[in-house]
Amino acid sequence: MAGQYHATMELFVVRHAKAEPRDVERWPDDALRPLTREGAKSFERMARALGAWRPDVDLVLSSGWTRAWDTARILRARAGWPKPVQTKLLESSDTSTVPELVAMAAEQPGDARLAMVGHDPCVAALVSRLAGDGACRITMRKGAVAWLRGRPGSMRLEGLLLPSMLRRP
Repeated sequence: MAGQYHATMELFVVRHAKAEPRDVERWPDDALRPLTREGAKSFERMARALGAWRPDVDLVLSSGWTRAWDTARILRARAGWPKPVQTKLLESSDTSTVPELVAMAAEQPGDARLAMVGHDPCVAALVSRLAGDGACRITMRKGAVAWLRGRPGSMRLEGLLLPSMLRRP
């Protein structure tokens, strides 16, 4: 009906910021591999911009792996978004948990503003699945943020933000 407000979910899918290279001697447990200093600084600029644009996110879900968790903590510190909530579903470095993540998003209120912070290829597959049937392939670079609106399964990809877009010339 004309003039009637329809609640629209907003979802921000975030790939963790640039992390240290894999090194089994330094980090035998890859889950403990941290962000680089450069990656953290670059993502801080992204988080400040996100906070200025969308300061009222309701829930931040994150992988508990160090590089993703620290990315989510930067969102809290620089964007003012809520304290992250850890979920093992975002710890996947494959696409096996995508159906469960879609179901989790679908359980949220229709007007929710939700963020999910995780790893590739899971986050790229999640964006593809949320925006349709998964046939479209999305590339999520480190520190990228995909902005989606709608209901899971029929969301629109409104934008894909990269930290490099915020670099000063």
